[in-house]
Amino acid sequence: MSQKNLQKIQPDAELHQMLQSITGTEKEEFIELIFSLLKQASTTEHLLAMQYLFTSFSLKKYPEEFSDYHPGATDPVQQQINEIRLAQVEKIRRWEANILMVSREEMTHLCYDMNLLAILGKDPYMYRPNFPVPAIAFPLGKPVNLMPFSPVALEIFRYWEKPDHLPVMDPLLADGIPEGLKDLFTIPHKDPDQFNHPETHQEAMDFLKQFLSKSLDQNTIAKIHDPLTAGTHFDSIEQLYTFIRAFLLIGLKYKVFEGQNMERIVDEHYGFNISLNPLVLGQFEAYVEEAIEQIIEEGEGVWGIPPALGSHFWVFQTVIDAMNQEKKDSQLPFEPALPVVWNPTCATLKDRHLINSMPNMPSNATYQVTNVVAIEAMKLFNEAYNTMIKMLSGFFGHYEIDQTTGIRPPVVNAYFQTAFYPFMTNVIRPLGEMICRLPADESFVPDKGKVPDRCAGPDFLFDISQFDTCAIDDAILPYDDVDKYLEHFESMQQSALKIKGLCEQRGYHMAFYLQEDARDFPIAFAYLAENFERIGKNFKAYWKGEMVAPISSKDFQNYSTNFN
Repeated sequence: MSQKNLQKIQPDAELHQMLQSITGTEKEEFIELIFSLLKQASTTEHLLAMQYLFTSFSLKKYPEEFSDYHPGATDPVQQQINEIRLAQVEKIRRWEANILMVSREEMTHLCYDMNLLAILGKDPYMYRPNFPVPAIAFPLGKPVNLMPFSPVALEIFRYWEKPDHLPVMDPLLADGIPEGLKDLFTIPHKDPDQFNHPETHQEAMDFLKQFLSKSLDQNTIAKIHDPLTAGTHFDSIEQLYTFIRAFLLIGLKYKVFEGQNMERIVDEHYGFNISLNPLVLGQFEAYVEEAIEQIIEEGEGVWGIPPALGSHFWVFQTVIDAMNQEKKDSQLPFEPALPVVWNPTCATLKDRHLINSMPNMPSNATYQVTNVVAIEAMKLFNEAYNTMIKMLSGFFGHYEIDQTTGIRPPVVNAYFQTAFYPFMTNVIRPLGEMICRLPADESFVPDKGKVPDRCAGPDFLFDISQFDTCAIDDAILPYDDVDKYLEHFESMQQSALKIKGLCEQRGYHMAFYLQEDARDFPIAFAYLAENFERIGKNFKAYWKGEMVAPISSKDFQNYSTNFN
């Protein structure tokens, strides 16, 4: 994508004069304005990444999860059914891979937001409200739910990622939203013909003039600084990033703030490189341009008609088309997802969810999981997730790397070698997938490994009041003491062993229970316990500098920096 697609940042004479005479206090207020917008952006990316992960976890992975699949059958009709289900599982796995890729790229966008916060001189911001997030709260006037894979989930995801100029049906009108939950969808988006990228750019300029002249109304100020309770000012992700881009570039150009933290610009994560140049000293404006360009084109496919191939919008549209075609072609009823409930929760206190403090919210917006085994697994997932958030905050907040040798300081190295691989791949994903196969209800009676009528799911819960700012700050603050992390690894190991025992006591098995292998609940939780033990030992060794991360060979995992 070329720079010609972006509107040039050129303040008019009035705004230029305001910026030339800006006072110290006004500079601080301007910086806080940008900080608030970047927190909204990081919250949005974080929410979407977790939402997409949940949906990918809910997909069937094995043919045995179709009730009419019977391996080893000799009857020709049954053999044909088996062949159809095997072929469908392969298609489902491709859809899962696509959704996981989108989720990983949302995490890349979250990393870019952390880098922009570093340039602004601010700490990382890894918080986001618990699910579900009602439309009136944030972000962007649409609710964010934990939804199993379904046509309505895909339509909602496609809407999140659509370019502003593209007419797509509002998911408020979609079929398949559970009864009562439409009350969460309280704020319809603008009609597509009201969106225009250059006008959004001008809107940002006009907003800044009003901000500097102190003529913004209090309601608008509240929506910028406290969208969780006042509602959001923005109608789309593209509009939000258009404002951020304009204000960052103006702030740098007019010396409202100096670019900071060059060494904190992260260009590696999740086992992949970030394609932007990390050496930004003296070229902060170019980095801002490139980062935001990549975010909005990679996500929304902006400026493409049709949207860019490979954009998140296009990925979801492709999955929708493939699923519709499969349903049309299939000779059998086709349900690619497990019966996972919407918005599962293991929380028992009302202040853990925003919806419980807001008027006219549906009472069934969350599904209270009652199954003891599922609750224990959800609590384990949440301890792992919360620990990972602290590690990511430490990684982004203290990032540093020798661009010649590729060596990171020991603590940063510990975070890097733990939070991404193996934690995301060997803990978060497999544990999330197992929870989506556990029963949601305590009344469940196992029946030869059959899939439960209602399945639980991870709730990604911050087990804190959603209005306690001190608790929120503490939840995302990294530990200074390695022993705090080690206590969590030990606790999680013991929890995994406890869940293993519960599954054995209750006779809980996966759908292929006749096959004793690593996929079944007891064996999988035993392996998970072993993972926590090994991760803890490695983390301690990295933290203390007793182990040094291997340096990538050239082109390994697509790293681009000169230490390769």
